[in-house]
Amino acid sequence: MTQTEIPVYETSNALSEAMGFPHRSHIPNFDVYELGRLEPSARRCMPPYRQSFYQIGILSYVGESKLNLNTDWISPEEYPLWFVVPGQVFSWVRDEKMAGFSIMFKKEFLMNVVDNVVEDFPFLKMSERSLLMLTKEEHESLLFDAQRMHSVYKNPHPYQEKMLEGMLVSFLYFCKAVYERYKTTENHLTRAQVITQKFEILVDKMYVDTKNVGDYADELNITPNYLTTTVKKLTGKSAKDIIQDRLLVESKSLLKFSGLDIGEIAYRLNFQEPTHFTRFFKKLSGLTPNQFRQMD
Repeated sequence: MTQTEIPVYETSNALSEAMGFPHRSHIPNFDVYELGRLEPSARRCMPPYRQSFYQIGILSYVGESKLNLNTDWISPEEYPLWFVVPGQVFSWVRDEKMAGFSIMFKKEFLMNVVDNVVEDFPFLKMSERSLLMLTKEEHESLLFDAQRMHSVYKNPHPYQEKMLEGMLVSFLYFCKAVYERYKTTENHLTRAQVITQKFEILVDKMYVDTKNVGDYADELNITPNYLTTTVKKLTGKSAKDIIQDRLLVESKSLLKFSGLDIGEIAYRLNFQEPTHFTRFFKKLSGLTPNQFRQMD
């Protein structure tokens, strides 16, 4: 199969068009629809793509549906809640009877109520888990909220966008509670947690430009040693490990889903020589870039 560049969909409407789904949102920077409506027009298998908006999926029927996030195939279980963030490589295969809701938004939709989406809702970071399994009670509550959001979306109202804005924020805070159940974090972040969170956000922004821990420490106004000690205490990984993990995720995405040769990928990821990239990739993955690319 000839590999091509991964397409990037700037809006939910552009994604719907690519899926062959006739639905179009009438609200800028926001969309919600029932996943059951994808039948019969939308394709059941979507090749890899990226998007410039956040997406939350809550499924009430999974069937044989599968998700692929950053080259990892996931087969959701009974009560899944999944997130796709801008820049993430995503593809999927859906069961024809898949049911639930897809909620999509850009950060601009919440700009009047949330200063920084990723800081307020850290589960929307690239580095965090993309799939959470809900309890039956959590699932029922979030599904009810999604249904209410969809009902408001379908019925134009003078305050429709304001209502959806508030409902989305409420929905996200419930997701945050589920996420924190997974992370077993405290309600109030310690200084170490704040530093680690800010560092992970910086990594998403800077991992191609610099792999030097000192550059990240400078941005945070702390020493490299303090940054590494703090991050390792909370995550079990050093600051360097986290930068390299993020670089490895992007490396795998480009190898699997782009037509770029090894040298082009190396230069795109700011390695001085392709051999440096090959050594880096083999050290972290146990495979050469070519070996990884040839895997099924």
